[in-house]
Amino acid sequence: MSTSVALSVDGMNIADAMGFAAPQQQQQTDIWRINALVQQGVKDGKIISTPMFKVRKGDEEVYAEKLNIRLFAERVQWTKWDSEANNTQKTVLSSSLNADLKDTLGGFNLGRPSGYVKDFDALPEATKQVMRSVKRTKVFMGLVTLDNPTNEEGASVDFTGEVPFVFDVKNPSSMKSINAVTGSLVSKAITPIENNIKLSATEHAMPNGNKFAQVTASLGDKVGFSDGDNDLLRDFIAYVERTNTWVLSKWDENNVANISAEDAAIVGSIIDVQDFE
Repeated sequence: MSTSVALSVDGMNIADAMGFAAPQQQQQTDIWRINALVQQGVKDGKIISTPMFKVRKGDEEVYAEKLNIRLFAERVQWTKWDSEANNTQKTVLSSSLNADLKDTLGGFNLGRPSGYVKDFDALPEATKQVMRSVKRTKVFMGLVTLDNPTNEEGASVDFTGEVPFVFDVKNPSSMKSINAVTGSLVSKAITPIENNIKLSATEHAMPNGNKFAQVTASLGDKVGFSDGDNDLLRDFIAYVERTNTWVLSKWDENNVANISAEDAAIVGSIIDVQDFE
């Protein structure tokens, strides 16, 4: 005779309802993050700036002026820097920005209007500000090798072989350059995994004088598939899924529409009675 009892609570995971949090899935720790930047230093007594890439994992940082990458996956999302929270708000990762995407603020598209805006000038100023602050971001994932890797001071370091990376690209010109190379490969029925893409950076200045690095991509050597590529592709897909699970959890926390009047009343009653001396 079975003594098991099926427990359920409407709209809730039973573990959450009981207050037992499931162990969080451990984040993959061997993924490096790439940033394109303008690195300043002193040479021959003069301050110089060099456009380059910083490749970082935890406290480890390596620099290089040129990279070779093999791309395994790409996704797009909307992102916005939140100065009050001191972090980046973002939507789920998607293959397209054509649909409304849930975001960490509990809304969609970080407040950006859906679809194509025909007349930007006709929009209210508040909407214009939102659209200026919310950036289209393409997230590239793959393997990277560094040409002449150095530390922050420019001294050579031992950093050989390919390492897995994630690279968030917001600059439209940088995005366009990488997309042109991947598009040329796909048009020839070659996946970006099978071909190296060379990345370099050039220095540019904004109207306020601040400098930034713009990425330039070009076609590298064909390399074919390698052992472990299939497993690595699965790892990147799992990374996307973990990222989206986290974004959706924030959406659930912050979405006011998810809180019913009954739930709000319950929460209010709990707050009212917690008057401890």
